[in-house]
Amino acid sequence: MLTATQEDIMKELYNVFVGEAANLLSEILQKRIYLSVPEVKLLSLNGLNVIEQANLDPILNGTILSTSLKFGNIFSGSAEFVFPTEQIKYVTALCLGEEYTLEVQESSFDDEDFDVVKEIGNIILNSIMGGMGNILEMKLEYDVPQVILHGAEEYGKTFFDSNESHLLLLYVNFSIDESKVIGLILIKFTLESVEFLLQKVDEISRGVNE
Repeated sequence: MLTATQEDIMKELYNVFVGEAANLLSEILQKRIYLSVPEVKLLSLNGLNVIEQANLDPILNGTILSTSLKFGNIFSGSAEFVFPTEQIKYVTALCLGEEYTLEVQESSFDDEDFDVVKEIGNIILNSIMGGMGNILEMKLEYDVPQVILHGAEEYGKTFFDSNESHLLLLYVNFSIDESKVIGLILIKFTLESVEFLLQKVDEISRGVNE
């Protein structure tokens, strides 16, 4: 749904946003944090094709831990930073400098794991929402981020039960002291909001080309 130019500009913008988050995380954790967004996709939730649905199935049907927030008013929707559960203990161990073992099970998640994911997600989502507010030239209103553990297939059951019609899917490369994990940022928009965002992206494109 994005033109090549729109996709390039959005990747550049979101890389700036997550780059600011990475700098803040590096200061807090005293570790070398690197975040990048190598791929951006805009999907219509009302008409996913077979390939798009297949790409979303691992997200919708797997067990995940997400940090989510809702934003509203003129520009509205919801944003989530998602980690597959098999990576949660690994991320926690990297952030806290602890040893990681593959035998760790989902049931062993504790408050420390939730706190680490919440802190990471909170910083990343706030950087993104602040950056989007700047390019939209408005102050976005949003809730306090919530951390939720979704069981297998649980997340998919509620994914489409909302007023949002479009999904912006951001693949995130997350490096902590050279160790790499993969995260996802899912931003769901109402039709009016996504049209407003693309209008601003097109204005940036015209400004670059003038």
